[in-house]
Amino acid sequence: MKKRVKLRALTIGDIEKTLVWHNSEDIQDLYIGHPFPINREMEELWYSKILTSNYPTTVFGIEICDSNLLIGLTFLKEINNIHRSAEFAIYIGDISNRGKGYSKDATAETIRFAFEKLGLNRVFLKVLSRNTVAINLYKTVGFKEEGVLRECIFKNNCFEDEIVMSMLRSDYNVETRGF
Repeated sequence: MKKRVKLRALTIGDIEKTLVWHNSEDIQDLYIGHPFPINREMEELWYSKILTSNYPTTVFGIEICDSNLLIGLTFLKEINNIHRSAEFAIYIGDISNRGKGYSKDATAETIRFAFEKLGLNRVFLKVLSRNTVAINLYKTVGFKEEGVLRECIFKNNCFEDEIVMSMLRSDYNVETRGF
């Protein structure tokens, strides 16, 4: 099967796109990160961190192979070499490329990197309970639900549940080899 997306390092040339994405209401609504607007100086400060270090957080750009178009980001956050774990996150910022399966491909690539290149044992994520599209994606690639953090996120003037999911290296070896 032909590879549809590739993961790549971000460059300073990507800042205009990511600044728009980080200020996008739909991303802010479903992404658990902070709800505040981001200005260029804040984005530049974030870039100064991620462009000069891959540890303890690695950020990958998601690029469509055929067009070299940057469409989103994946993250491995708080990489812990002692416990061999990291937190995963993803979003497709380019609205016109949502719903095309690129998230699944990019998730698979990031998980492969985590287990095969970094030697991690556990990759976990947190997702709002109402984000059923993401939850279904995560289940499809082999994440298992661990539990619910009740009313731990305050968004849009109400409390929301957060679901914690994870994939172990043994899950990856058994279930996800077909990525």
